[in-house]
Amino acid sequence: MLTRRAFITAALALGSAPAFGAGYPPVPYRALQGMIDAAAERARRDHGAKRAVVLGVVNPRGNGQLLFAGAHGLTNPAGRPLALDGGTLFEIGSIAKVFTTALHFAQHGPFTGTLGDWLAPRRLSPGMAAIPLAALARYQPGLAQDNHRAVVPPGTMASFDALFRYLARAAPAAPPGTCYSYSNLGWSLLAMAGAGAGRGSAQDFAERYDATLKAYGATCGATHTGIFRPAMKARLPRAYRRNWQMLTPDTDYRPTYPTGVGSGGIVASGVDMLAFLRHQMGFSEGGLDDPALAYLQGPVFAVPACAGGGAPRTAYGWILSDIPDASAPVRVLTKDGAVAGFTAWMGFIAWQGTGAPSPFGVFVLSNAPGAAPLGRAALRRILSA
Repeated sequence: MLTRRAFITAALALGSAPAFGAGYPPVPYRALQGMIDAAAERARRDHGAKRAVVLGVVNPRGNGQLLFAGAHGLTNPAGRPLALDGGTLFEIGSIAKVFTTALHFAQHGPFTGTLGDWLAPRRLSPGMAAIPLAALARYQPGLAQDNHRAVVPPGTMASFDALFRYLARAAPAAPPGTCYSYSNLGWSLLAMAGAGAGRGSAQDFAERYDATLKAYGATCGATHTGIFRPAMKARLPRAYRRNWQMLTPDTDYRPTYPTGVGSGGIVASGVDMLAFLRHQMGFSEGGLDDPALAYLQGPVFAVPACAGGGAPRTAYGWILSDIPDASAPVRVLTKDGAVAGFTAWMGFIAWQGTGAPSPFGVFVLSNAPGAAPLGRAALRRILSA
């Protein structure tokens, strides 16, 4: 019997995505619901954590479905009851990076020029000024990897004054465009370039970025997505760090300084993430011929890690991977996110060049660790049905 995964693999190998008829096996929603229910229950049993999970799925017809787990007893940071539904807000961490690439293309088209070109008249060191925007967007900035430890002096990201004092004397650790490095600083600078950060304060930049984000969201149905604001804290679920330690009520819940909104400072709901996922999969009107989706998703960049060894393949903003236990590789575009108290993951089957939208996509939002493995497991479960 031809499994869903084998059928997809064969179709993609032939350069076309399958158009699934009514007889094709349905998405196993009951199994997926059981998966996230079990994850929420384990968090309560093992850690005393009220873990909330939102799982979104888009099927081959472009229909989206939201599943929820952990609603019972859920509260906001102040301990007040909080409903878990499609409008509940979550911090999405580094999934902000794929929004940043989308915003740049929507405003400016393909990535051209250098940081020096886009951030003038700000003073940058010659090495920083010469970094191409395209290298930043494909994870080849030449900057030190900073997603596991800080590499800039404390307080550098707190204001534009501090940041640009640092950038005036800093230098890339490697030649840009030659090796892979996950740099939140680099992504913050890319967002600044696109939003005209050559002028004004960090907050001015963040407001321009947010306005562009809202305008973009209106084109794909993600109408409530925006940068974090303090008033949003009361609408977020109480959250848990990677060690399952609960964020205290007096924690400000701010994921980044204003300087970092384009790298990890966005808040979104399940409804909005579902709309964004459908759009990325080609289901929006004109999506199959959307030049932005073709440009941002189509290329495959493969370079060694700057620190040595292997590195993931990338597109612009997306990380490429294969379903690991497939009979033959199924390429998936993914992005995960993690900030203090929240994790997120999004992935969908690569579809550029097939003539049809992506057949399956998944995202996960959670106020606790573990969205990425849960999302990958959900997509594997769908493909093995």
